Amino acid sequence: MTKQALRVTIRTPRETILDQDVAALRVPTKTGHVGLRPRGEPTVLAVEAGLVLLRTGGGMRYAGTAGGLLHTSNKAASLLTPLAVVGDNVESVSRQLDALLSEPSEEMEARRTLGRLETRIRQELGQGDEISGPTKGRT
Repeated sequence: MTKQALRVTIRTPRETILDQDVAALRVPTKTGHVGLRPRGEPTVLAVEAGLVLLRTGGGMRYAGTAGGLLHTSNKAASLLTPLAVVGDNVESVSRQLDALLSEPSEEMEARRTLGRLETRIRQELGQGDEISGPTKGRT
């Protein structure tokens, strides 16, 4: 019997930072960390800037990201982010991420734009429910 794996890909506008099978991952969101495993429900999550924890067969890996959008299926997870670093040492990844986040860059401007778009989409989705409610039953 083979163990299930979740194929995790982390992409920036310029390159693929990670493409690896993992047993589980944990991502930071506005409401806390969310854990994901193979065969989970498909989902889309807004990921906050911070550390993504990746449990592999050989131990832990860490990805520092500027946040982004994570799309998962039951066998794969793809994180689109303006910038990211990956490594096996949490302190090293944290230092590299802090350095990248402190530099002005096109990627960070893209992240701010993505954040504004995410907010508008959430607002429009919320308004869609309110708008459709009162119009029901009108003649």
